[in-house]
Amino acid sequence: MALGATAILEAVQLPFGTLRAPQSGFWPLILGILLLFFSLIHFGKAIKKIGEKENSFWSRSGAWKRIGLVAGSLIVFALVFEPLGYLLAVFLLMSFLLRIIKPVKWWLVVVVGLLSSVLSYLIFGVLLSTPLPSGIFGIS
Repeated sequence: MALGATAILEAVQLPFGTLRAPQSGFWPLILGILLLFFSLIHFGKAIKKIGEKENSFWSRSGAWKRIGLVAGSLIVFALVFEPLGYLLAVFLLMSFLLRIIKPVKWWLVVVVGLLSSVLSYLIFGVLLSTPLPSGIFGIS
């Protein structure tokens, strides 16, 4: 909530513009409002659940191990991103995360890994023309 409020306070100091011609304060203000709004909803739900016994993520065995694996996988991803290339690195990261956070069937891991790498490549590499590393296979 504090981050959303701070974003709003900073964004109102920038020119807003219009929907057709947004200026530098347009997106920070919109995103700050959304962040504050969803934070308030989440806070309300958390207050409502106080006292209820729940099987939270933290009470499950191996929670800290999974957090360490996620953090480690992001570090490994940063290290292999350039050498392996965008498509392969994203596919491996997504596949690994799908198996350790809440294990799903292997066919679903492969499908989601492929879709996430290809669709994100189409968005960033093709539509937005972002230069992405080609890696060992020469395809980015």
